[in-house]
Amino acid sequence: MNYMGNANWWNNRFQSRSLNLMKHEKTLEEDIQFFQGRKTILDIASGDGRNAIYLAKLGFEIEAIDFSFEALKRLNYFANRENLKIKTELMDISKDDIIKLTKKYDAIIINHYRLPQKLYVDLINFLNIEGILWVNGFSELPKDNPNIRESDILYDEDFKDLNPNNFIDKKEYEINNNRFIRYIWKK
Repeated sequence: MNYMGNANWWNNRFQSRSLNLMKHEKTLEEDIQFFQGRKTILDIASGDGRNAIYLAKLGFEIEAIDFSFEALKRLNYFANRENLKIKTELMDISKDDIIKLTKKYDAIIINHYRLPQKLYVDLINFLNIEGILWVNGFSELPKDNPNIRESDILYDEDFKDLNPNNFIDKKEYEINNNRFIRYIWKK
């Protein structure tokens, strides 16, 4: 997948941003009850860590992966500034780097990144029993962001290979006339 650009595009984008962390995803905050009783969380396509920082402040053990070196550099800066310990790793999971994952997690979050369909099934294998997969993103092309393409949009069929008995919740919502969708699956 080439979500809104490749690693170079994102490196340039993160390099040009001011050293202010964006606010965490509101839907993640609204869904925090799904994370209760869990300890370890993997944040895939973490960017500069707005959700990783939020979850670490709540006491979760966070690992964050992204294909942008500049994003992870910023995430480490923000984590250090907040005196938080977050393990980061440069990884492009869309290019089968998933095999580099070596442990299991209580939760995996993916925010505003659409993986190739087959990887959602693979990710379930990296969850502990009762672990959750939380995926959030655009459900239609936003009118105010030309960088987002059709290939970035989440669809129900992206998850067709996951066991339907493990489906927990789906939420469709709107922010500033942009439409989003969030899915939660359980192992």
